[in-house]
Amino acid sequence: MPGRLLLRLVDDPAGGAGTLLAANTGAPLTAAGVEGLSTLRASAKADADGSGSVGRFGVGFAAVLAVTDAPALRSTDGAVRFSRNDSVDLVRQAGSPGAVAELATRDGHVAALRLPFPAPDAAAVPTGHDTVVELPLRDAAARTLVEAQLDELAAGGGDVLLLALPGLAEVVVERPGASPVRTGDVTDRWRVLRRSGRFDPADVADRGVEDRRRLGWQLTWALPVEGSGARAPGVLCSPTPTDEDLPWQALLVGTFPLGPDRRRLAPGRATDVLLDAAAEAYGELLAGVAADGGDALELVPYGAAAGRVDAELRRRVLDRARDVPLLLCVERVDGAPLPVRPSSAVALTGPGADDPSLLAALAPALAGLVAAPRTADRVLTELGVVRMGLAEVLDVLPGQDAAGSRALFAALAPLAAADPVAREAMSGLAVPLLDGRGVHGARGLVLLDALPDGATSLDPDTAEVLAQHGLRVVDPAVADGPARDLLVRLGAREGGSWALLTDPAVRAAVAASPDAEDPDAVAEAVLSVVEAVVGADAPDRATADRVARDLPWLADLALPDDADDLAPAGSLVVPGTLAERAYDPAEVTAVHPDLLQEWGCDVLRAVGVLTGPALVALPALDLADPAALEEAGERGLADVAQYVEEVWADVVEGVDESLEGTTVEGVVAVRDLDLVAAAWPEVLVALTEDPAGTQAITADWVLGPHRRPGLTAWWLRRHGPCADVVRDPAGSAPAWLPPAPDWLAGLPGPVRRALGVLDDLATAGTADLGGLLRRSAHEVGRPGGPSAADLLSLWSALARAVDEAAELDVPRLAALGADGVPVAADTADVVVPDDAVWAQRTDLGPRLLVPATHAARVADLLDLDLASDRADGELTHPRGTVRGVPAAAHALVPGLSRTWTEVAELSCDGVPVGFWVRDGELLATSVAGAAAGLAASAGAWWARTALAGLLGDDTAVAARVLAEELPGLG
Repeated sequence: MPGRLLLRLVDDPAGGAGTLLAANTGAPLTAAGVEGLSTLRASAKADADGSGSVGRFGVGFAAVLAVTDAPALRSTDGAVRFSRNDSVDLVRQAGSPGAVAELATRDGHVAALRLPFPAPDAAAVPTGHDTVVELPLRDAAARTLVEAQLDELAAGGGDVLLLALPGLAEVVVERPGASPVRTGDVTDRWRVLRRSGRFDPADVADRGVEDRRRLGWQLTWALPVEGSGARAPGVLCSPTPTDEDLPWQALLVGTFPLGPDRRRLAPGRATDVLLDAAAEAYGELLAGVAADGGDALELVPYGAAAGRVDAELRRRVLDRARDVPLLLCVERVDGAPLPVRPSSAVALTGPGADDPSLLAALAPALAGLVAAPRTADRVLTELGVVRMGLAEVLDVLPGQDAAGSRALFAALAPLAAADPVAREAMSGLAVPLLDGRGVHGARGLVLLDALPDGATSLDPDTAEVLAQHGLRVVDPAVADGPARDLLVRLGAREGGSWALLTDPAVRAAVAASPDAEDPDAVAEAVLSVVEAVVGADAPDRATADRVARDLPWLADLALPDDADDLAPAGSLVVPGTLAERAYDPAEVTAVHPDLLQEWGCDVLRAVGVLTGPALVALPALDLADPAALEEAGERGLADVAQYVEEVWADVVEGVDESLEGTTVEGVVAVRDLDLVAAAWPEVLVALTEDPAGTQAITADWVLGPHRRPGLTAWWLRRHGPCADVVRDPAGSAPAWLPPAPDWLAGLPGPVRRALGVLDDLATAGTADLGGLLRRSAHEVGRPGGPSAADLLSLWSALARAVDEAAELDVPRLAALGADGVPVAADTADVVVPDDAVWAQRTDLGPRLLVPATHAARVADLLDLDLASDRADGELTHPRGTVRGVPAAAHALVPGLSRTWTEVAELSCDGVPVGFWVRDGELLATSVAGAAAGLAASAGAWWARTALAGLLGDDTAVAARVLAEELPGLG
């Protein structure tokens, strides 16, 4: 029958400590039972299978001596009592002399439970019970102890008692002045798992006789139900609590073999068998918790053990837990999580490991994915859970459908935005493509813009053709909202149709089009992409021009001409346009009329079909790379290699050490100028109607600190419709320059200047120098030819532009002869005076006069000799007189020499000169010579007249010069 236990504390009317009654149901007390109580380790119970009885050796009853000296047991068929005092009296009265002597030795102490006495005066057993244990409490301390233990039972200890004693169904605690506390069914507070079995005889061979007879074993795991308030005692019970610490959330009760002290487990095979069984059962308990959706992982024992038994049990549980379905997959089936074995589980580590939305998005494609809070990191590793970083997970993740990919991308987006390390880990992300394929990695993929009707700018046929050349377009179904933001962060290309057009796959298709199996299909695919950019219903001509300018490789697209032969788009013209009139018919042909009708002029213009002059834009051009120059030439930049050789050779060869590279950025030029055979005025007018065309003509190319005229202006000056340098009839340029054609007058001023139209010699720039030098040499000596003043103006412009001019190859030059009259001379004969001192040497050859600070650079630019290169500079003069330089002269020109030496005669290499400066000493034959020498030495040639007046003490002259000249110096 189900056992019931009543624990009743009764007050003593006489004022004693009171009595504790413990009544229970079950088999009544027998003579054999009394013998078992009074004979230690000789229990009358013989429950061989261990399935029913409680207590085995009669030692539990001995615990009553902690609170009483006279316990009694009363049953329905008799009663006995024990008494320490009566036992002492009996020994003294009837004992042998030896026994009496031993009693004296023990100070009157005897074993109180050795001698049972009849209890004819026993009170009745409480109604409904079969046996009662009556414990008259010894004193107040005993009562305090009993009350404390009853309080513990009332507060939940009764649960532990019921779990430890499976035959017990109810415990009732009654105390004076308090309501009874009844503890019954524990299943609403505890999750209980019971197991039983039998020992092999060999397992208990090392145990006592009674243990060897009891082969049956039992054990119970009990886990508190959340919110019930129940808790495990923290020790192992066998079946009552032992001293073996077990600080687990669950209670373990079992028929473990105990040592002689009855407080510790006895080591041996029987204990090992039960620990193994307990570990197996605990795994089942964990699996049950997980199956109900609970967190079984927190119940896995991990960490430092509290003792030997705890350590042994932890080891056994962890060994088995690897194959117990105790972890919950992130993925849910019918709304419930699916348990999984740790050995089959995968956990994310590092960035994103604690992100529920990311785990939920990964779960459908990653079998066995479990959450891995950082607090459980070590135990998961111990259980053998595979740990994978985000990069590893995404790399092995199979492709998903659009909904799954979109959810995953949306979950990854916040992590990618906040964590660069996580963003790097996403480089292998699987992305579905529009054509049904999937790729790992978003870098370089194209994101299309959705159209208002939900369609995209790429039709399936076009996608199929371009996919053969490597086009990878993201499936639009996954590229919206946060998912799109993620893909952009990972390197996908936005921009809609423009991003599609600039994809390397389109360029590859264009390059392969002449040899394609179906060139018409390739052409149609490329043109459809171009049309999406330019516009189908209302084409934008400016956009078409931008496409043609910025994507010059489109001109390689193979298209049919009017004879139905394939030709590069860049060699085709639209009939009836300026291109047909202006370009050499031997080099270009008309596009097929069907093509023009289907796609329209602007779409064809965008792929390079000519309607007039067209532009090419190169983001960068390395002037020192022959391959880059060759490719630029293939793009229609006529004579680009020659241009670089003539204009940039001194720079790209490393003459200027300040130059860090040889790449010109943002090159814009007019393509195919060498194909223009007629209608030059119309071509140039058409160019200047477009701001980009004007820029192509007028903008300098810039390389580091250097600026040079661009390729288009350079080419037009050499091969265009007018001479290298011409004069504007309305300007003040000298008449010896040819006049500009009348049609040039309609062009913008900057364009005319770039083409060589000169208003005045003083405005001549770098690009004009070669032409002006050649023309001036040709016109010297002719009627209206260049004057000395013209040459000085030209040389001033040359000096100003010398640092930006390329080396000039001019075979003859206009220079000043010995008498100051312009002459034409071979370059090898012309000399550049180093400074004003050397300008006195008119015997060294025709002279080209520039400021001393530019003399060496000009000589190098034109490959001329300096005057000092052609003479020894040997001075001859008599002893002279040292003269002082007045203070007024120093005020006028700070830094002048303090003295000068006047000599009667002065010659340099036998040639008379008026002054000379040697080793800082100024020699002069006159005041005027001294003034010139001082001015030259100080770099103040403008002050020579005033200095002459001051040196000669001619105050009137000095005052006049200062009044007339100084105001204009600032």
